[in-house]
Amino acid sequence: MMKPARIDERTLPPLFDIGAVWAILWARRLMVLAIAGAAVLLALSYLAVTKPSYTATASILIDPRDTRATNFNNVLPGIGSDSAAIASQVFVIQSPDLLGSVFKNQKLDSDPEFAGAGLMSRLLSLFGAGATSAQDAAFKRFQSKVSVEREGLTYVINVSFTSPSPEKAARIANAIVDQYRAGLVGERETANSDVNTLLTDRISGLQKDVSDAERAVEDFKAKHNILNSTDGGTLQSQLDQLTSQLIAAQGDADQAKDRYNQALAAGSSPAGLAKLADILTSTSAVKLRDDYNQRAAELASLETMYGPRHPTIGRLQSELERMKRLMAAEADRIRQQLKANYELAVQNVQKLQGKLEVLRQQSTNSNIAQVQLRQLESRAQAARAVLDDFLKRAQETSQMQGAQTSEARKIGAATPPVQPTWPKPVLLLLVSAVLGLLAGCGLALALGPVQQREDNPQAPKDVAPKPVADRKDSAPVAPRPLPTPANFGEYRLPGVAGGTAYSNIKAIRKQLFQTGNEALSLAVLKIMRQMVLHLDDHGKPFVILVSSIGSSFEARIAGAMLGMGMQRAEQNVLMVEIGDQLSESMTSGAGLFIDGATGLRTVVCSSVAEKGSTVADRNTFRSILAEAGSAFDFVLVTAPAFNENGWKPELFARADLTLLALGPSEQPSEAARLLAQQFGAGQIGRSATLVVAPDSARPADAANDPRHVGEWRRSTAARG
Repeated sequence: MMKPARIDERTLPPLFDIGAVWAILWARRLMVLAIAGAAVLLALSYLAVTKPSYTATASILIDPRDTRATNFNNVLPGIGSDSAAIASQVFVIQSPDLLGSVFKNQKLDSDPEFAGAGLMSRLLSLFGAGATSAQDAAFKRFQSKVSVEREGLTYVINVSFTSPSPEKAARIANAIVDQYRAGLVGERETANSDVNTLLTDRISGLQKDVSDAERAVEDFKAKHNILNSTDGGTLQSQLDQLTSQLIAAQGDADQAKDRYNQALAAGSSPAGLAKLADILTSTSAVKLRDDYNQRAAELASLETMYGPRHPTIGRLQSELERMKRLMAAEADRIRQQLKANYELAVQNVQKLQGKLEVLRQQSTNSNIAQVQLRQLESRAQAARAVLDDFLKRAQETSQMQGAQTSEARKIGAATPPVQPTWPKPVLLLLVSAVLGLLAGCGLALALGPVQQREDNPQAPKDVAPKPVADRKDSAPVAPRPLPTPANFGEYRLPGVAGGTAYSNIKAIRKQLFQTGNEALSLAVLKIMRQMVLHLDDHGKPFVILVSSIGSSFEARIAGAMLGMGMQRAEQNVLMVEIGDQLSESMTSGAGLFIDGATGLRTVVCSSVAEKGSTVADRNTFRSILAEAGSAFDFVLVTAPAFNENGWKPELFARADLTLLALGPSEQPSEAARLLAQQFGAGQIGRSATLVVAPDSARPADAANDPRHVGEWRRSTAARG
């Protein structure tokens, strides 16, 4: 890999040299002051020849409330309270019709301020331009000096006029406001008069319509013999009366029938005659019953005294028989009388039923006429309602003549102003001085540096000479210090005292995933946040290279810690182990496996895969990245230390960020020096350092363990 070119930033000129700019301005200070003075003189000349102009302002309030002296509704309602209606009044005041009326009433067409042709108009007339009439030109000049603005979102409108005369400015501003208010009242009066005339014209026609409709109703009633209900002769009232009579007659007939049936059931006996006497009051029947009862009692008494053969007994029995015959005849007479009453009641019912049928037939025949009559009456009533409404509205509009009020109130009359609105001497002089200084400075800088002779005693002594790089007698320049990589801090990691990297990694994993112990997890999260800030945005995966400057022990510990932290943060991580530092059994079987210590998906990369034919090409670092594609979020590469075999520049070139794990005694400056030697000082920005220190000390018999004695020596040598 070719090392990038190293550029000495001390030889580049500064982007903006304040000293050089000041030297140019100081050398041409007289020119700058002269230009500023000329600008001020021009402003003074303008103040001397310019006539001051005064602006007078009158304020009006568009009151949304409608004054009501009566309950009558105005023909033309108020302006309204919405914002669009108020804003529209600004354009109404600025309209040519309203301003033209003020221009004519104030006789401003002969005023020299507006009638006189200006310099621009005279120049245009020389070339045939500006062919408008003198009166139109005067009105345009008058119109250009009118300003109408709404005061924020309020109902207040300010009308301003600018003129060299303060009195004229106030007079014309008030005239515009008065003309606007008079126009509002005039519009209402005109609308009211027009509506009143229209209503009067329509009323005569409506009166004729009402008269025709009412006459048609009366003619229809007379033709079909329909009387008013108030007269008591309507067909319905007759039906009601006859129905009542029929009901009463039917009741009488039923009662007579009941009496006749009772008389038939009573018979001719004295008891029956008594019942008949109750049914039909008869004095003869009562007298016959009493005589019969008296003789029957006397007969019973004499039979006891004389016996049944006595002549008196015979005579009394004969009288009793005669009394029975008389009672039977009376009962028959009563029954005949009740029958006659019953038949008379039935005939009365039949007569009333006949009359009722005739009236019902007449009622059926008159229903169609009633429907037509109701239609005619509805038309007449509708015409009457319309006529009444027109008459009422015409009366209201006639009373509203001359009673219209304006919803625009003048809340501030224009008064002659004391101070002119233009020109403002202080502001004009200040602005001209600033602009003159800016123009002088710009011209001085545009002319470039001042060429001065070496023996010129007027040359500024505070300007440093340009550095000469090839002078032999120049003093040696001290080299600039190298930049240091980003520092990710120091982390105390748990582990087995004096144990191998495998056992320490398992201890780290146990604490990372242990519930209730979040200190290490927060520390790893801090590293990940710092790491993300140093990564450029691109597609997955991000390649993170973890190495060290003295021993691979710190690199493997730091890489495992970072990979397990990413796994706990739910990131897809692929661990890549460089095979030169692993055993031959691990590098011989290529493929993806789950590491027993970290629990991460791991693949072994052989740095000699591209040199020999015995190792498959898919184990190279380039092939591993190609197969990983976008299936992983991060590819974490654990590389050898800088001073060990197996380190290749290709790893650094493909990494998005290089993390250098340092021991407690190693300095970041040493890492910066090694990076500058390997890849150049410009690549230090792609690197960062973090210090990893074990949280436990090495035991006394750790050196006797053949499994990790070599690794422990390399680790302690790197720390020493």
